[in-house]
Amino acid sequence: MQVKTINRVISEKLKEWLLSIRDLSLREKVKENILVSGGCITSLFQGVPVNDFDIYIQDMDVLVALAEYYCPGKVLDGRKREEYLNSIMSAYEIDDNMSMMAVRYKTLKEDQVKLNIFSTGEKKQLVKDIAGTPIKYQVAFLSQNAISLTDDIQIVLRFSGDVEKIHSTFDFIHATNYFTFAGGLTTNIEALQSIITKTLRYQGSLYPLTSVIRMKKFIQRGWTVNAGEILKMLFQVSELDLKDILVLEEQLIGVDVAYFAKLIEVLKDYKRDQITNSMLATLIDEVFNQYEEEDPNLIQ
Repeated sequence: MQVKTINRVISEKLKEWLLSIRDLSLREKVKENILVSGGCITSLFQGVPVNDFDIYIQDMDVLVALAEYYCPGKVLDGRKREEYLNSIMSAYEIDDNMSMMAVRYKTLKEDQVKLNIFSTGEKKQLVKDIAGTPIKYQVAFLSQNAISLTDDIQIVLRFSGDVEKIHSTFDFIHATNYFTFAGGLTTNIEALQSIITKTLRYQGSLYPLTSVIRMKKFIQRGWTVNAGEILKMLFQVSELDLKDILVLEEQLIGVDVAYFAKLIEVLKDYKRDQITNSMLATLIDEVFNQYEEEDPNLIQ
């Protein structure tokens, strides 16, 4: 697909979605701060169906307001992390749910937005019109890190900021083309070369464990990756303390599938010195055997 066509497709999609936001002031602020990036642009270049248009919001205040619009009362603002933790500590009784909430608050970074829901996510009942057709752009699924709407819109909560800051969290170079209303589609040569050759190039990430897991999805789609790129990921993983449950949960931030969330919940019941390779292998087998292999399209 040509650049001008991609510009038109994304622009028309975003304008249609924005019209569904009834708060006019919020609608205008969102339009000014939208940044579309990631796999959707790659899919458009390759002429394959788009799984989701990934929406990033550059201003954190606007992102919080947008999240509250769709999920009132469920939004965690990283700038209020200490306030949340203090509310847990002041509670008279600490039950298992509060313990899980404390872990969630501790992994919340200052520049992050999350939803305060179960880690396995929430599937929403769709509202239909009188003809039985689901109303467009309503909430379909919620995870801690994203709001998925019907009609292929996904609002990414975990990252905000300018394009440089958002792309600094991306692992593979091919995903770094982006669209804004102000500048249209912006591409870079390295990303285009990666797309044309279907070759993964790792640019480093804050979440290398997620990158290793995501790599499988691309290989299933016919992409290739050389040993050097894999070594880059593994070297970064080797520097992580994955026995720290907070680190492990944070590292799986980009993998919203049921069995990883379940594994985190199980591990929260163990102390650090109880987590051994053999014990972890047993737990993984038990947890993963409860679920079918994930659809590779679900891992963004």
